[in-house]
Amino acid sequence: MPKSEVTMYDYVVMANARMSENFECAQSLVDPLVARYLADGGAAKPVRIIASGSSRHGALCAVDFMQETLGVPVWAVTPERYSSFDAKVPADSFDVVVSQSGYSTNALRALDVIRAEGNPAIVLTACVDAPVSEHADAVLDYGVGVESVDFVTMGVQCLVEYLMLFAVFAAEARGSLDAGRCARTLAGIDDAIHAHANALEVSKRFVDRAALEFSRRDPCIFVGNGPNYGVALEAALKFQETLKVASMAFEGEEFIHGPEMQVAPGYRVFIIDDPSGSDRLRASAEVMAHVTQSAWFVTSRPMGWPYEIAMPSVADGTCCALPNLALFQTASSRMSARLDSWDVHPLLAECEDELDSKADGYEAAQRALRDRASRLYGDHTTERP
Repeated sequence: MPKSEVTMYDYVVMANARMSENFECAQSLVDPLVARYLADGGAAKPVRIIASGSSRHGALCAVDFMQETLGVPVWAVTPERYSSFDAKVPADSFDVVVSQSGYSTNALRALDVIRAEGNPAIVLTACVDAPVSEHADAVLDYGVGVESVDFVTMGVQCLVEYLMLFAVFAAEARGSLDAGRCARTLAGIDDAIHAHANALEVSKRFVDRAALEFSRRDPCIFVGNGPNYGVALEAALKFQETLKVASMAFEGEEFIHGPEMQVAPGYRVFIIDDPSGSDRLRASAEVMAHVTQSAWFVTSRPMGWPYEIAMPSVADGTCCALPNLALFQTASSRMSARLDSWDVHPLLAECEDELDSKADGYEAAQRALRDRASRLYGDHTTERP
C-alpha cells in the first residue's frame, strides 16, 4: 500500500514528538553552538540572530527567555537589515544566521557579509548539505529532521526550543547558571513541551468548531507581547501564505495606538494574553468583541467569557510561545487544506519566478525532501481535515 503524502498539519502534530526527542539529547544538540559562543574564553557577548520569515519569528519567540537566561542582550534582525545596515554594529556581537532550507538567498548574502567583516559565519539549518554550506564556516543542524512542506511549522517550534536550550547550556558552561537553576530552567522548557501537546487538541477542537469563521476572507489582526509578539507575527504570516488573507501583527500598546481604528464588523481579531495575565489586553479584547463577533482572547487564565480560547498554562512564562503557536498553525494548516487555498493568484503565478528567494536547486531539494518524508512518516500521518 503506498505511503501517504505528509501534510502541513502532520508536521504541526509531529512537532511535539520532535521537541521531546530533541529535549532528551539537549546538551549534545546545542554543544557545537555553545562551543563557538565560548570560543574566546567565555565572554558574555550579546547574541544577534539573523533570520527572516518563520525563522525570525521563532527567534523572537525565544529572545526573552534567552536574555533572562544568558544575562546579555539578545535580538533578531532580518538578513536584509543586517547586510545593509547593521553588520558593523555592535562589533562584539555573537552573530548566528538561520535558514531552515539552507537555500534562502538573503541568508547566503548575510553569511558572506559576516565573512567579509572577518567574523566566523555560523548558520543553523535543517539541511547541512544545502548552499549555506558553501558560505559558512560552521553549519549546525538544529534538530528539525525532515520537514517537506514550504509553509514551515515543525521548524518554528524546534528553533524556539533549540535557542532556549542553547541559552541554558551556554549560561551553565559560562558559570552564570548554577546546577539548581539550570535544572529548574530546563524543567520549564519541558513543561512547555507538555503544554504544547495539550494545546494541539485544544486548537483542533476550536478550529473545527470555528471553521466557518476561518473560511472567510476578511482581514485578520493578531496582537501579543514579548514571546507572543513572535507568535502574532508567525500567525499573520501563516494566514497570508496559506489562506491568502490580509493579516497584521502588533504588540498590545501599538495596536491601540492607531491600528485598532480600522476594526469594523467582520474583522477577525486575536488578542493573545500575557502569561501572567494582562488587564490591558483583556480590556482590548472586550472592546474588540463589542465591534466584531470575530474577536477572540487567547488566554491561559480564562474567566468564562464567550470569546475566550482557553490555552494550557506554562510554568515559565517566557516559554509560552511553544503552546500558543499550535493554535495558529492548526488553523492555517487545517483550513487551507479544507479550502484548497494553496495556489497564488494566476496573475502572480505568471511572474512569481521573478521574485524567487531561493538558490538554484531548491525545487529539486524539496522533491527529495518530500520523498524522504513519505518514506519516514507516510505510515503515521494524521487524519485529513
